[in-house]
Amino acid sequence: MMSPGFSRWAVVWLALPLLACESMSVSECKVADWGRVGFTDGAAGVASTRLADYAEDCGKAGVVPQAGTYRQGWDLGIQRYCTAINGWREGTLGHSGKEGVCRGQAGFDGFAHFLDAGLKVYRTQEQLQRNGQESSRLEKELEAATKDEDKKRVREALRELDRNQYRLRAVLAQQQLMAP
Repeated sequence: MMSPGFSRWAVVWLALPLLACESMSVSECKVADWGRVGFTDGAAGVASTRLADYAEDCGKAGVVPQAGTYRQGWDLGIQRYCTAINGWREGTLGHSGKEGVCRGQAGFDGFAHFLDAGLKVYRTQEQLQRNGQESSRLEKELEAATKDEDKKRVREALRELDRNQYRLRAVLAQQQLMAP
């Protein structure tokens, strides 16, 4: 027989996909200001196709989203989102697929340029982190080494990693100068 705790967790686990797919609750659908919803989505970089999710979820409650009002709000919001500063922010967070939502918008060129520059910063920071983890691993290997040739090999690997880290920090400093 299953424990009561297990069955409770099983219900929660099975319900998670349903909760994750709901774009808007029934009560939210009934009182939605579709212009504000569109603006909020646009300003957050959410694709306008999100309206289809709202239509599906709200249709269950008998509510039809106001597509024109949503789109007007979204058009204003996306202008706020598609800027060089947001491109840089999204890139440094590693959000590489975000340029599509800005394609065709007035700020696309700046957004795309700085998204790419920010992604370079993100990748350099990731490499620095991976190198740090490798350095920790090598230090443990050095502590465990008993043979002189093994110690020598690990020390050389650590020196090479340190040189690489120094170079990457210089690259990162240059990349960060590209911020808008």
